[in-house]
Amino acid sequence: MTSRTSPAGRLVIQAGALLRRDGVSGPGYVVIEGDRITEVAPGHHRSPDVTWADGLLAPGFIDLQINGGAGCDFLAPSGEELAAAHTYLRRTGTVAYLPTLISAPDDRLRAALAFFAERAQELDAPRILGVHLEGPFLSRARPGAHRPAYLRTPSVEWIGRLLEEFQGLIRVVTLAPELDGALDVIDHLVARGVVVAVGHTDATFAEAMAAFDRGARLATHLFNAMRPYHHREPGIVGAALLHPEVTCSLIADLVHLHPAVLQQVVAIKTTHHTALVTDAIAAAGASASSVTLGDQPVTVRDGAPRLPDGTLAGSVLSMDQAVRNLCSLGVPSADALQMATTVPARLLGVSDAALAPGHRADLVVLDGTMQVTTTVLAGRIVFHRTG
Repeated sequence: MTSRTSPAGRLVIQAGALLRRDGVSGPGYVVIEGDRITEVAPGHHRSPDVTWADGLLAPGFIDLQINGGAGCDFLAPSGEELAAAHTYLRRTGTVAYLPTLISAPDDRLRAALAFFAERAQELDAPRILGVHLEGPFLSRARPGAHRPAYLRTPSVEWIGRLLEEFQGLIRVVTLAPELDGALDVIDHLVARGVVVAVGHTDATFAEAMAAFDRGARLATHLFNAMRPYHHREPGIVGAALLHPEVTCSLIADLVHLHPAVLQQVVAIKTTHHTALVTDAIAAAGASASSVTLGDQPVTVRDGAPRLPDGTLAGSVLSMDQAVRNLCSLGVPSADALQMATTVPARLLGVSDAALAPGHRADLVVLDGTMQVTTTVLAGRIVFHRTG
């Protein structure tokens, strides 16, 4: 990489390749004024500020489901812990995310929501696009790492109070659609612009399709913590794979899903309806192998965090590693990157995840092995790998 000093508020990045809506092409460059892209062009700029001759410039990653990182548990974060998590996210190319809160007592849940409501606009920090409530309207038959004691029967009144108290903050809610009252909750959330996801569910095919017909549009960490696919009762998995408007999120750490399953889902749902998520917990990017998830002890072993009984409890995956893992399975880099950028942005209704004039300059530069070399947030370089 070469670089030079640029005028205040202006940055020109030259790269060997650019990820555009129609694929990877290059060389090319991006001109940034303030926090916005003002020009994207092929070829070589006459005086770039930063040059990555062999780098791939792309929109930064958006993580729809992350419970923590770098020692920070998003259910009980401190300002110092969140700063460490943001350093980790910048280093791994994540420019925006949804702090994900698992099922918890009301007071703890509200405290976490209030914490993130106050920190949505921090300078040089990955953007908090809202919060993902993973629960508490989940199946007791498929709780995963959620404590059954914290699960609730779906209630429009309960979720309505949270939406009113934290207006605009809750962007995704994962629920089990087969539960009594769940369809009414889906109607309530969809009418208020909240993305409804189905997960931690024992739903049959018919029950899942009913939820999708009411507007649920995401399947949370497909296959994990849900009724298994069966050829005579395809269940939630079969419904999510079949429905043309449903996006399936995948934890591509090669532990939660067999490589062949990842390949099959991508082949069925295509790039346009497959989203990469980390489902990472505090142990991701941390030196300690033993942490907490909510109020439960978790230990990393065999490549993933687990409860004492061996139940998987999130991951230690990063978004850049998820992209690399898919690429290692033969998925083209442009497709893998779209699943980490454009797809989650479209699901949330965020228009900025593209290299195009007028879009926010939240970008990442990757080297030939898809390792993050530079992260740009709102037009400012916030991470740069020197070694």
